[in-house]
Amino acid sequence: MKIKELALCMMAVLATGTVYGSQPNAKNIEPKTPIYLDQQWTNAERQKFYFTPQGSYLIPYAWYLALESANKRNPFNDPKNIRRYGYLVDEHYSSDNPDKLPVGFAKEPVVQGEAWLGYTCAACHTNDIRYKGQTVRVDGAPALADFTAFLDGLNAALDSTLNNEKRFNRFANAVLGVNSDPAARLNLKNQVAEHTDWLKGFANRSKPTHAYGAGRVDAFGVIMNEVFGRDLDVAENVKVPDAPVSYPFLWGTPQHDFVQWNGSAFNPFGRNVGEVLGTFGRVNLDITSPEFGKTTARARELFELERLVAKLDKPSWPEALLGQIDQASAFRGQVLYTQSHNGEESCADCHSLPDSTGHYPSTPPEENLFGVTFIKTHMIPLTDIGTDPLMATNFALRSVKTGNVALILPAPYTNASDLPAPLLLSILVGTAAQNGILDAQPPFSPLESAELIGYRQKAAGLPPYLPPNLLAYRARPLDGIWATAPYLHNGSVASLYELLLPPAERSQVFYVGNREFDPEAVGFKSGRSKNGFRFDAQFPGNRNSGHVYGTDLNQDQRRDLLEFLKTL
Repeated sequence: MKIKELALCMMAVLATGTVYGSQPNAKNIEPKTPIYLDQQWTNAERQKFYFTPQGSYLIPYAWYLALESANKRNPFNDPKNIRRYGYLVDEHYSSDNPDKLPVGFAKEPVVQGEAWLGYTCAACHTNDIRYKGQTVRVDGAPALADFTAFLDGLNAALDSTLNNEKRFNRFANAVLGVNSDPAARLNLKNQVAEHTDWLKGFANRSKPTHAYGAGRVDAFGVIMNEVFGRDLDVAENVKVPDAPVSYPFLWGTPQHDFVQWNGSAFNPFGRNVGEVLGTFGRVNLDITSPEFGKTTARARELFELERLVAKLDKPSWPEALLGQIDQASAFRGQVLYTQSHNGEESCADCHSLPDSTGHYPSTPPEENLFGVTFIKTHMIPLTDIGTDPLMATNFALRSVKTGNVALILPAPYTNASDLPAPLLLSILVGTAAQNGILDAQPPFSPLESAELIGYRQKAAGLPPYLPPNLLAYRARPLDGIWATAPYLHNGSVASLYELLLPPAERSQVFYVGNREFDPEAVGFKSGRSKNGFRFDAQFPGNRNSGHVYGTDLNQDQRRDLLEFLKTL
């Protein structure tokens, strides 16, 4: 495998219970105990997805467990505090998670020094749905977590620890022991102060003009600020990350030709390395350092996590919990889905359906070196889709300084002082990915190397995989779409029902963070709640316009189409 060549050309960027159906007394389950849908994962695989470290270094592990919430004496890791930020609590002891970390957080082992706490894929791609007192876990679904609020809360807790002597003494007793000497305690305090400054720097680089709220983050903006601003050490490359997007759902993703909301990624390993670099991972970009290109991203673990995602099946609508699907109505809805209206394309023209054998329209096998095919996705130009363009334009039109790496950029970009952000990001993430592969233990076999890059290598003589159109948004198959609210790439539409309304009739203000499901509208119920976030479509990046397909349907037709969407 020509790993180096592939890495340089990749446009890889960014971003304990029972299985439902096996328990007769589901109605007696407490809301905090999820009912797991059958998505082809075992409990062991689910735990592995939740708690496998990927190379993210947020805070020393012992510090996190010892830290108290700001202005309170309860642990920061207390379930009540974690729920404030929308993360899912794991209250059952397991060998994978002995300290009951939230879902999507992991203990990062180190060769020398102390263990750290870091993020995993599951923090952003796992969600719960609640209905009539029951809680349903949907693996791979977009989370309703508030990344920014969590980081602000962590910084406030660290500040409170530094500024309150009694609080710091309790913290130091937990980390060092009650009999630790004064010099060690002073050293700890200095370390906490230094790390708090670093975390505040991350928070400031990632601070949006308007709060993202639950379930959203400007993933590309954060990643580019960390790679171009922090790792490359060029302060002027930092830009306000003001184009939030919903966390995408994962099932089916490894089989697609391109991923991300703007179709900018095709290589799964490069995509995942980019995600690590945006969530407290690092890559050394100092060309004078012998460690140049080395990254904290864990190649072997990311490989295993991607294998798990490749197994993940869509969630099927649980009729015993959410109500039976009206099959006659769904059949009428399928007809509407596959037929054009008033000269417009049909839903199926962009969001394809499988044929009678279960296969989607796919790329031809002869164009791939391994004969592998991928499900075709459709890139809809911004002028056609009409949805908020900020995420796509911020990414595609951004230019950045190359800093010290200008000297070693591949031709024809050598010594260029400025480059388009997508191009430089692909080169730098490719460098990190290449080094991650070379440093992996145990080393990857040739077969694993092919699988690692998702078999994304064109047949001899054909150009490499490149994004088809960055000024566009991707339309993918809608399997499991019922479980992925809010809708559109920026989470600006509360339900599928509202998505079928003309844009002027969609809610301009609604609340996000409530997990109570509405099976009629197919989305989460909106309303003020303890930890709810007020979404306002007036702000830049929040527009809920566009995607007018199907908005000319009458009320009965909308209900039929919704019923069909539940079957996907």
